[in-house]
Amino acid sequence: MQMILQGIFTGLAVGAIYGLCALGFVIIYKSTGILNVAQGGLVMLGSFLCYTFSVTIGFPMWLSFIASVALAFLLGMIIDRLLFRPMIGQPLLGVVMMTIAFLSIIEGVTIFIWSVNYYSYSTVFPETPIEVGGVIMSHEYVWAMGVCLFFFILVGFFFRYTRIGLKMRAVSEDQLAAQAAGVGVKTIFSLSWAIGTAIAAAGGIILGLISMVYFGLSFIGLKAMPVVILGGLESILGAILGGIIIGVLENLAGIYLEPYLSGIKDVAPFVVLMIILIIKPHGLFGLERIERI
Repeated sequence: MQMILQGIFTGLAVGAIYGLCALGFVIIYKSTGILNVAQGGLVMLGSFLCYTFSVTIGFPMWLSFIASVALAFLLGMIIDRLLFRPMIGQPLLGVVMMTIAFLSIIEGVTIFIWSVNYYSYSTVFPETPIEVGGVIMSHEYVWAMGVCLFFFILVGFFFRYTRIGLKMRAVSEDQLAAQAAGVGVKTIFSLSWAIGTAIAAAGGIILGLISMVYFGLSFIGLKAMPVVILGGLESILGAILGGIIIGVLENLAGIYLEPYLSGIKDVAPFVVLMIILIIKPHGLFGLERIERI
């Protein structure tokens, strides 16, 4: 029983990070309709930016976090303006290929600047873990869940109570109607990319805190894809719940199936993805579109 509780707690923490990475993906897709395959690369890039600020330059960790997220926000606006603004109205395949090419560029630049070595942040939290009811909780995992929860609440408040958030919701519902009502759709596109990139960077920083800063975080960030499919491509709530479900399933698979099926922990999210696509392609909270011919 204790092992199950330990696996669930770890899965909740990791799943919250997956949900955060998926949240950036959903925000970009809802507003622009672009499937951002490069989301994993943006997650990895955020962790390396924070490492540079905190270790190389010597900023405090809290300031490094803010600086990295702010820089990622600006990068997102540049990405939209230079790469995806010219792709408006182009075939979907061309846009997806642009995201794949952008992912390759991110990975190449990361290797050129930081190489493929493993890095770690300076010690931030106490090494003595927290124990509750026999479940051991490291400070990194507890803070990871807290920061993710903060971002979930912040994004929910932003979309529900701010004018820009309401405009982004309007664009996600109907771009033409929103434009006719005076909403600057292109500006909303840039903001969506900026917010999505900033959230991806935040997820990468948290991943770096609980593990290491390395090139493989790009693959971990890619696990946002099954999370998004599970929750629904257009659902923010689905991204959060989907991340938690995938995180818990992945950790339980690692505990109970890894001794018999080596590597099942890393494969489990994508097995879930295949099953979801077969049973419920639009996800738990996605919109099921009905087309009449």
